[in-house]
Amino acid sequence: MSRLFHIVAAEAWRAHVAGGGDEWRPSSLTTEGFCHLSFSEQLAGTLAAHFAPTDELLLVELRPAALDDALRIEPSRGGEPFPHLYRAVRAGDVLRVAPLVHDGAAWTLPL
Repeated sequence: MSRLFHIVAAEAWRAHVAGGGDEWRPSSLTTEGFCHLSFSEQLAGTLAAHFAPTDELLLVELRPAALDDALRIEPSRGGEPFPHLYRAVRAGDVLRVAPLVHDGAAWTLPL
């Protein structure tokens, strides 16, 4: 399986970690029932479609084996298959967190 990523606002993630950081629950988990994820090859499109160049963002890489049957690949933007996580992101799911930087022309992905 391709690498899996979740994009978060840096301020929200820092508050999450400061509060204990056991389970990350983005608003989409409440409103849509899942956490939006992207495969590595989808990151540029996801950033362009949903985030402003001025946003301070973090890229959270997840451990696919830890997600079990809560991970589903479903049609999303343009019918393209995207990964969705039907539960909170747990601390043990996270491989690494890295800043995303926009250089004025494009996002720099720390892959």
